[in-house]
Amino acid sequence: MSKKKYNHNKPVAEIGEEVRIAVNLSLKKFLRTEENKEFEFPSSLTSDERAYIHQLARDLGLRSKSRGKGASRYLTVYKREGSSIVQADAVFQLVRSSRQHVYTLLHKFPLTNKERQELLPLTERDRILNPEGKDMNKSVGRLNIGVPQIPYAVISQELLPFRQALPIWPMRDDIINIINSNQVVVISGDTGSGKTTQVPQFILEYCASAGKACRIICTQPRRISAVSVSERVAAERDEKIGQSVGYQIRLESRVSPKTVLSYCTDGVLLRTLMGGDSSLATVTHIVVDEVHERNCFSDFLLIALRDSLSKFRSLRLILMSATVDTDVFTKYFNNCPVIAVPGRQFDIQEYFLEDILKRTKYMSKGMQRLKAEAERKKEQQAKLEVWTKSVTDGVQKEHVHRTERRAIPAPIYGQQNEPLPEKTELEEWLVEEMDRCISEAWLSGSEDAFTQLMHLILSENVSVDYQHSQTSVTPLMVTAGRGYVNTAEQLLNLGASLNVRASNDWTALNWARIMKQNDVVELIEAYMNTELNNCPDLLLANEDPELGEEEKELLDIYHHSFNDESIDMGLLMTLLFDIHTSQDKGAILVFLPGYEDIVILKERITAEEKRLSETCKYALYILHSNMQTGDQKRVFCPAPPGVRKIILSTNIAETSITIDDVVFVIDSGKIKEKSFDAISGVCMLRPVWISQACAQQRRGRANRTHPGICYHMFSSIRYKAMQKYHTPEILRIPLQELCLHTKLLAPANTPIADFLARAIEPPSLLVTRNAVQLLKTIDALDSWEDLTELGHHLVDLPIEPRLGKMLLYSVVLKCLDPVLTIVCCLAYRDPFILPAQPSQKRASCLSRKKFAGGTYSDHMSLLRAFQTWQHARGNGWERVFCEKHFISAETMEIIVGMRTQLLGQLRASGFVRARGGGDIRDLNNNSENWAVVKAALCAGMYPNLIRVDREHMQLRTQKEFRVTFHPSSTLRQCPKSPSTSVAASHTATVEALPSDWLVYEEMSHSGQFCHVRCCTLVTPITVAIFAGPARMPLDAVSEAELFRGDGAVETESDSEVEERPNGQNTTLKIDEWVVFRVDAEAAHLALQLRQKWHSLFLRRMRAPARPWSQVDEAVVRTIINLLTAEEQTVGLQQPSGIGQRPRQVAIDCYPSGLRRATEEGETHVENVFLGNTENRNIFKQQRKFEYSPKVTTDHGERSDSGSVKSFGSGNLSETPSPTPSHGSAGDSTALATSPTAGVGPVFSRYFVIKAGSLKTIETSLSRGAWAFTSNTERKMTRVFKEGKRVILMFSVQGSGHFQGYARLSGDKSDSKIDTADQCFELSGPNLNPPLPVEWIKRANIPFQATRHLLNPYNENRRVQTSRDGQEIEPTIGEALCSLWDKVPPFVPKSTLFSALKTSQDMPEITASSRNVGYRGRPIRGYSYMGYGTSYQHYNINYGQRGQHPK
Repeated sequence: MSKKKYNHNKPVAEIGEEVRIAVNLSLKKFLRTEENKEFEFPSSLTSDERAYIHQLARDLGLRSKSRGKGASRYLTVYKREGSSIVQADAVFQLVRSSRQHVYTLLHKFPLTNKERQELLPLTERDRILNPEGKDMNKSVGRLNIGVPQIPYAVISQELLPFRQALPIWPMRDDIINIINSNQVVVISGDTGSGKTTQVPQFILEYCASAGKACRIICTQPRRISAVSVSERVAAERDEKIGQSVGYQIRLESRVSPKTVLSYCTDGVLLRTLMGGDSSLATVTHIVVDEVHERNCFSDFLLIALRDSLSKFRSLRLILMSATVDTDVFTKYFNNCPVIAVPGRQFDIQEYFLEDILKRTKYMSKGMQRLKAEAERKKEQQAKLEVWTKSVTDGVQKEHVHRTERRAIPAPIYGQQNEPLPEKTELEEWLVEEMDRCISEAWLSGSEDAFTQLMHLILSENVSVDYQHSQTSVTPLMVTAGRGYVNTAEQLLNLGASLNVRASNDWTALNWARIMKQNDVVELIEAYMNTELNNCPDLLLANEDPELGEEEKELLDIYHHSFNDESIDMGLLMTLLFDIHTSQDKGAILVFLPGYEDIVILKERITAEEKRLSETCKYALYILHSNMQTGDQKRVFCPAPPGVRKIILSTNIAETSITIDDVVFVIDSGKIKEKSFDAISGVCMLRPVWISQACAQQRRGRANRTHPGICYHMFSSIRYKAMQKYHTPEILRIPLQELCLHTKLLAPANTPIADFLARAIEPPSLLVTRNAVQLLKTIDALDSWEDLTELGHHLVDLPIEPRLGKMLLYSVVLKCLDPVLTIVCCLAYRDPFILPAQPSQKRASCLSRKKFAGGTYSDHMSLLRAFQTWQHARGNGWERVFCEKHFISAETMEIIVGMRTQLLGQLRASGFVRARGGGDIRDLNNNSENWAVVKAALCAGMYPNLIRVDREHMQLRTQKEFRVTFHPSSTLRQCPKSPSTSVAASHTATVEALPSDWLVYEEMSHSGQFCHVRCCTLVTPITVAIFAGPARMPLDAVSEAELFRGDGAVETESDSEVEERPNGQNTTLKIDEWVVFRVDAEAAHLALQLRQKWHSLFLRRMRAPARPWSQVDEAVVRTIINLLTAEEQTVGLQQPSGIGQRPRQVAIDCYPSGLRRATEEGETHVENVFLGNTENRNIFKQQRKFEYSPKVTTDHGERSDSGSVKSFGSGNLSETPSPTPSHGSAGDSTALATSPTAGVGPVFSRYFVIKAGSLKTIETSLSRGAWAFTSNTERKMTRVFKEGKRVILMFSVQGSGHFQGYARLSGDKSDSKIDTADQCFELSGPNLNPPLPVEWIKRANIPFQATRHLLNPYNENRRVQTSRDGQEIEPTIGEALCSLWDKVPPFVPKSTLFSALKTSQDMPEITASSRNVGYRGRPIRGYSYMGYGTSYQHYNINYGQRGQHPK
């Protein structure tokens, strides 16, 4: 049927005059209002009136569009620039094969009424009859429910004098009386007063003497605090941890039924309260320590606890901190009493940056240069004043249209393969030419001068930050002053610095502002990322009357030579060396922002080891929140005599822990803080300045047990400008996570915004509502703010909800592994480092593009970078790889740990099963299909969608109309020729995109510029199926033609673009912005497939552990076929290798906290390193090797990584090393008595070897050899060549047992055994020639006995599920070896019969000779293979029992 069109010659008399007047006035007012970009007319207009508005809008230069149908049809008029509306409707074409796949699915498994109903928007009646919110929360991480008990009175007489010497001891009775008289008490005590350890004990001792039952919970902000404090309190009570005093942290607990005082983290108590406040019925006292930190958990706790106080009148709440703002808490708890406790009176000396510079006489090369140039700068300043004055007078008369100026040549990025090094020392002629061009460009302002200047920078590779010899002016400064926007943007893209200053102390931004070049000002501000709080100290130094002239000059020179936004490792090393060589004994505690800074400083210390060890030996420790508890506790061990401890720590050591021997504290003044901009939706983890309260806490670590010294690496002026208290975390983290947790804490039917409004410092109501709306958009909450099935699982995942949704979609789509890696990269930080040099920035951009590989995806670059890094690390060239590709190895290590943590949570929730359908292999069946991976990305990124406006060649989002790719994005193409401007390059990039849809991770706003990061191109059908809400209304699909009451046809769209392709007359509405115009068949097929998918996803969320049905598999298979076909239709190629599982490698900070040595000669332990040169010489004799979390020496004594003795040469080099011999063919039972070979500290690595049959085991036992596959052999020989002992755990496939273990004794095939006729059982088509092995123990260990052994190198799976060549974590491998101590050795039949015959011939065997066999108790599940117990009567040599490898 033909479409009805509006006749432009039709008289307007049919349209009322009042309508015409109102329309004209409205549109003219709309044109005059610059801030309004869209204007919507009411739905009461007729079709003729709408057609008139369309015509008038076109005459006025506006655009218009009608949406909806019938009574809900609206008309929107919008300006050509500034609206997010795209004139042309979005379309997609389903190819014939795609339609056939969907038809086949729907024919075999039609869409049922139940599936349709459960995907319709919920009504109030549905909510009451079929409530979705059921308790799906796991009990992981909750406190054990106990009953109040009367504690027994015990005390350590040895530690009693120490307790009595604490400042809080005399106030014991007053504290107890106030607690008994008030329900809430605030205790403010200075650092070292003893409040953390003594207040809970005061309560215990009072209840014991009064015969009152009690149960006390004391929360700490960190795991290490909860563990260390509980152990200290237990020691002061003269008992073991876990009796009356215990601790409970996530995944670790030391409590018993007798425990009445439990230390835990804030998160554990919070999760306990999420299960219902009835758990508080048995609690008498709750102590919340370190409330000044104001993390979101503690603020949450206070909301819930304040509500619970009215229900449990006997509950007592004690808030404690050293630097607490008491007024805030007393008002919050109805003027509760405050107890002030004095601190321990140990003297502490405090030094700031100016004092450190004077003391150390630190003078970097930059500072020396600045000092020498001070006089010359004065002469330059006088000349520059004349220079600027002459131009300032002339610039007022210059009126040039910036848009008419031709573009300056741009760098040819696309043609540059290798970065050229910038010239630091220019030839004399080049210096003169650059000075002339800069002078001419500034004085004349001609375009030719700027063209010549850019030509020199690009062709001669001059630094983009070159400074004029006489005025120190840079090209960016003169460009900014003259107002050349295109040239300024090109210089910024080349890496021009915004912090360089001319001799008059002006930056490029100052030049643009003073010269009133507003366009350039806006451009530069868009590239800047600064805060008022972070202004350099030099701006304030001259205003401080307390600073002397020398201090002012030092600070001025220092801040001009170094950007204090980062840590000055040179100054820190100078200070560290000064303390270590000139000060008295005592440990040094260094506070650093994050793990990357710890690694950098550790490497600097390692490089200076010889110089540091000349005066005193040292032991180096690190302290980080991602380390295991056991590794963290090593820092509390005292150092041996003559050894100084140096501890590198994050803010984890700031509160609640006491390292007794710390005397010196170095405070970097920085902390890694997560901040969130609710308006832009950008969340960043970056270093920021600490507060004054944090600085006091860090200072207090130095005088806990004796006088100390604190060095602050910031000036006294900076300290005065710091915030008094830290910004509460609830005001700076993404509220989506808080809102999800709120639903498990707030009473029923309580709005989230109302609950958060009851916080001490509540977040903005508008920000909270926006967060709730986003959670509804991603289906985490329903219309009534109740948790959906998806929302219940998102609460358990410790990542942002959108990323959690992406991860769960990947589970159901069975592409888990690549999405897991991408999610961890997005959740933590970008692993790519931003280099400092402009030439390196260009190389970094090329490196990202190389990883992306033409897939139009930044996510692909993250995935490829991680996979390539794992490969490089496994092959020993990690450092070279990271330096070449500008990748942070420390960030990658954190990502590995996050992968393990998230995978463990998925296992706990039932999404990942141990075996069969739904196991880790099954959930990666589709990981090689990039189209499927992008579907999961699309689902998680929604509503962060970008649509390409082909008419204007722009990128638009739902709210923004002018969007560009961030400079770091691989989708941003660089200019291909000198005459191409940045805008033209962006247009060409958009035009070349093969699809109209993209997803992005985050958006940043700077003025009129809007950049999107981490983008990926997706097909329209991907958006149609996976974007938008799961529940869609009945009118999601609507026909384009509607019949009016008089029988006439009313067109669906009467806007200026009326003609549609044939058949595309049906609308598929995903949400208010995502609307597709397709043919009717494609619309209904897409909708039904979407419903089948969301129904499947809903079933998986309700029952994650339920086996997959035939319908489930068919739906996923159909989606995969459809996505693959549509990807091929738009010309997108399928990359290979994206689904490869990451290689299991030892990681630094999770779970063991140890760093693997990957470079030749790097043989340090991450958690402890001895600076003793004599001890290190032992290590230098070895090739590179890696440390395990727990290592033992050859003689079986476990080494303590915090002890010097364990690394002494006497313990290691004098150990005898017997050389076991191979068993001959006639004596197959002669096993190696020790796995040791050679001398020195050789450490073991353990591998599982899968055998085909028992016969191959017996052949290996008799021949002393084993044949490996190529990949396994390559792995074994590489480890063997590194000087490590390779232990092989043998298991016959399908036997249900481990058959024994041996060690690899050579990396080359022995000619005696390398013949097929001698050991044909060890040959095969996929096997290499046999390598020599020495068997240590041959006995059967059932898998039932190894159920408790989980391998961290295999994602914490049981060791018996290992594949061939799978490495086992050393402590687990050692534990597995120890199981062979408990079983009798295996006796081959030939040996048994021979022994039986011998025993018949020699009946006089003595009793002593019969006791050489197994004497231990058999382990459960062991079978004696039918030989009975008489095997002990035969004198067979099975080697020394207990000689498993250490």
